[in-house]
This record gives sequence, structure tokens and C-alpha cells, in this order.
Amino acid sequence: MNSEFLKKNKIFSISLIFILNFFCTNSIAQNYKSSFVVAKVNNKVITNSEIIDRYNLVLFTSKINVSSSQEKKNLLNQIVDKMVDEELIRQESENLKITVTDSEIADAIEVVALHQKKNAVQFKLALLKQNISFSNYAKQIESELLWSKIISEFLRSKVRINDSETKEFLEQKNVDINVKRLFIAEVFIPFGENAKLLADKLVIELRNGADFKNIVKQFSHDSLAAQNHGEIGWVSQKDIDPKIYAEVSKLQKGEYSNAISLSDGYYIFKLIESKFETKIDEQDLKMAQNNIFMRKLQNIAKGYLMDMRKKSFVEIDRKYLENL
Repeated sequence: MNSEFLKKNKIFSISLIFILNFFCTNSIAQNYKSSFVVAKVNNKVITNSEIIDRYNLVLFTSKINVSSSQEKKNLLNQIVDKMVDEELIRQESENLKITVTDSEIADAIEVVALHQKKNAVQFKLALLKQNISFSNYAKQIESELLWSKIISEFLRSKVRINDSETKEFLEQKNVDINVKRLFIAEVFIPFGENAKLLADKLVIELRNGADFKNIVKQFSHDSLAAQNHGEIGWVSQKDIDPKIYAEVSKLQKGEYSNAISLSDGYYIFKLIESKFETKIDEQDLKMAQNNIFMRKLQNIAKGYLMDMRKKSFVEIDRKYLENL
């Protein structure tokens, strides 16, 4: 009986060891599978479990519907490429000695949570409920903040904008930047008895060759303009009364306008010279420069990221992604 008991006990022990070995081996296999290296970025790796975690995060936060294996494959490839970029950014930040604090990460997560109509704690619990690693998500946020600092501290200063680029941008947006400038002189006849008749008479005489400077000296009541032989100087459309511009802009060099009735009398204008200038409104200028700046900064950032890839060892197991 003693012998029979020992025999049974031995069989039980062997069976128990076998069962334990089976579960341990299976557990190790599962752990190995979950930590399978899918991508290498220099001395860092991205595992299968991290990729699946990000995939679940993307589906959860963006509400994307994946309806086919091809769509899943495309999405996984995009996710891996983005995770590679994030790792490159973290490594580059380390080289540049750029860091972000825990509070900066927490603040950024708080903003994301608000977009999800939650606070940070609720958002974290929602991730955990979906079996999504919050630490992996925080790592993603960290890389985004690091990239923003690289751009602001190292790349922004590389952007240069010249006048021809600004002009070309505004022309493409159909913004009129060619301003007609007129160099004009005037004769002013104030309202009074027979003022209209005198003004009309002077127009005729000037067009027939009368000396403009003497007409100004003898008849114009604008003493300041008279000191300059009636010359007002260079003006554009926005500088003068619309009624005046409508008349003067039609004149050829050296021609005289009809007598123009304004609030205080009659004016006769002479067009001495005209030209077109490139003049950009301050608001249009800022709009153009901001758009050009952001476009150039975006291109510089893309180029910088591509250079990081070229200088680094990056290996991705694309075939493995097809089986996920």
C-alpha cells in the first residue's frame, strides 16, 4: 500500500510538472509573440504588442471603420511608419538635448481629453477599458511635443521669404497689388459769382496752350499749392476724392480735366505724370507671409524628418504586418 501510494504520488508529481511546463512554455510563447520585434530604429525596437496597441488607439479615438483586410494592412503600415518617425524624433531630441516635462505631457493629454468631452482621469480610464496602454499613449504625446520644440527651436529660423514670393502668392490669390499713382497739379476756383464760367473758360485756355503756372499764380485760391505751381504731388486712388480720381485717371500725361465741382468750389487738374507701383496692404502682406511661412516650414520639417531616416538604421518587417 505504501508502495502503491508512492507510485501514484510520483505519477501525480510528474503530471503536475508536465502541466506546469506546458503552461509556462505557452506563456513564454505568448509573451514572445506579443513582444515580437516588427521594426528597428537604430538601437531601439518597436514590437508587435505596441503596434496592436496603437492600432486599437487609432480605432478608438478616431472612430475609423476598417471593413477589409486590405484596409487594415494599409492602416497598420501607416501606423508603423508614424511610430518609426516618433522614435527618430525622440532620439534626435536626445541628441539636441531637448526635453519635455511630465506636466507638459499632462497638459497636452488634458487638451485631448477635452476634445473627447472627458477630463484626463476619465480619458485614461476609457483607454484602460479598451485595453489600450496609457503609457504608450503618453509616449506618443511626448514625441509630438518634442517635435514641436525641434520645429520652434531649430527649424523656424531657417525659413526665408522674399518679396517675389509674396507678390506671386498674392497674384495667385487675385489680390490687386498694382497701384496706379498720379502726379497732379490743380487750379482752385472757390464758389462765387460767375465761378463756373471762369473755371470752364480756364479749362479751354489751358487746353489751347495757356501757361499753367501763370494760370495757377493769377487765379488759384489754394495758396499752399500755388507756392508749388499748383503741384499736389503723387496720389493714389485712396488718397483723393472718388470724383477727382474718376476724372484724372482717364487723362494722358499733360492733359487737363474738366472743372470738377466739390464742396468748396471748382477744381481743374493737370496730370503731370503717372506710374504703377507694387503696393501691398498690410493685412494682405501678413496673410501672404503667414501662408508662405507655414508652407516653407512644413517642407523644411518634412525634409528634416527624411534626413533623419536616411542617416538612421530603420528596418520594418512588412510581411509580418500582413498577418496581423
